Amino acid sequence: MKKILAIDDNENNLILIKSILVKYFPDSLVFTASSGESGIKLVKEELPDAILLDIIMPGMNGFEVCQNLKNDKLTKHIPILLVSALGQNTEDRVKGLNIGAEAFITKPFDTSELISQVKVMLRIKSAEDLLRKQNESLEIFIKKQTKEFNQSETRFLQISEYALEYFWETDSTGLYTYVSGVVDKILGYKSDEVIGKQYLFDFPRTKNNERSNELLFNVFNSRNDFKEIEIHGQHKNGTKIWLKINGFPIYDSELMFIGYRGVTHDITLRRKAEEDLKNSLEEIKNYQAKLKKLNSELILAEEKERRRIAEYLHDGIGQILSIAHINLSSLLSKNLDPEVQKMIRASTRFLSDAIVQSRTLTYDLSPPILYELGLIPAIRWKLDQIKNNYPIAVTVQTSETRLDIDDNTRILLYRIICELLINVVKHAEADFIEVQIMKDENSYYFTVIDNGHGFDDPSELNFIKKGGHGLFSIHERLDSMQGKLNIETETQKGTKAMVSIPIKKK
Repeated sequence: MKKILAIDDNENNLILIKSILVKYFPDSLVFTASSGESGIKLVKEELPDAILLDIIMPGMNGFEVCQNLKNDKLTKHIPILLVSALGQNTEDRVKGLNIGAEAFITKPFDTSELISQVKVMLRIKSAEDLLRKQNESLEIFIKKQTKEFNQSETRFLQISEYALEYFWETDSTGLYTYVSGVVDKILGYKSDEVIGKQYLFDFPRTKNNERSNELLFNVFNSRNDFKEIEIHGQHKNGTKIWLKINGFPIYDSELMFIGYRGVTHDITLRRKAEEDLKNSLEEIKNYQAKLKKLNSELILAEEKERRRIAEYLHDGIGQILSIAHINLSSLLSKNLDPEVQKMIRASTRFLSDAIVQSRTLTYDLSPPILYELGLIPAIRWKLDQIKNNYPIAVTVQTSETRLDIDDNTRILLYRIICELLINVVKHAEADFIEVQIMKDENSYYFTVIDNGHGFDDPSELNFIKKGGHGLFSIHERLDSMQGKLNIETETQKGTKAMVSIPIKKK
């Protein structure tokens, strides 16, 4: 409910004003005071929404009352309508307005004018009350936001002190206008050694790295963003460090370029870890290369030992067994006791079996045909062995008669092809095997094709067999020759394994 106070030393005036106010403002409370002093007291007690104040009063006049109320923090926001019997005296009007009165009305007043002025006073009070509440709410909000901002800023500063990054701003020429204090921790320079003294494309210092400076300069001049730009800089003490720069151009309200803002991260530890990892990977690659070379040497050494043992079986034990067989067989022509002849016949059969097994073992260890006639005849011999021992048809398709490869390569290729053939025999359930041997200007191609059950996924192929070398060993052997193995397979459609090796240029 609104409150209206009328102050006048004339009781009749108060009665008139109150009657008008009660009639036209029925929802308001109307108070009256007959002196300036009592009026001030009542204002402070009731805090009315509007005051109608007579100027000419004994004791404290209207100007003095108005000035008193406007100087009081509690009452200064209450609108005052000065009521004067001084006529249209301009000086009085100016004086009243200067000390804070909101409006001026002269006696005798028109009722409609009085009502209009009071309505204006009430609207002014309502507007000021609303504005004051909004200001108070805004002030509370600002204080809250300021407190939160200060807390956030404190947290940010605390975190940034420990983070390996510093924030910066430059002007339109690239001169630093702000650098956070962490720059000292990262580069060894105080902020005041950088701000206003160093340029973005010259700081941080880069030792013998003009390309980094040029890169930063070009990005700056083109007004592009700095996106994850990595450079190696130099600490104040000369230590090499790695930095990553991110930043963007800033513009004023009129879209005029005014500089750059960004952050520079210290990535020295990360780059060092990457370099250490790279070095470790290089070492691993070197070890792998050495292991592959050693593996090839071991394979060749194994082949040499196989050949030595095979030659010993053929030239040594094989010869001894043959001579023993001849000597025992010659005794059968003698007139010996039947029981003795029976024993001699049994012994010659044993010797014949031993000779056959010795010869088979010799070929399994290191077939002489591989060294005497070459790789293609050796492959044909291996296929004949499969045909003789398993219900599998075999064939060789080639237009080549001689392959120009060295002894070591010939041995490794023979073992790889044998491994593929054995895998077909053991796992593919095939009844047909074809070996194709071809070449072009750059490579030899050896392809083993079967009509076995095949696989949907080549990785399912079981190349690891007991006592064998398996797929891994095949790849290892091929690596030593810069060769490749390609496998094509599909369920119920067989498997095609192609080995390729480069032809060595003379």
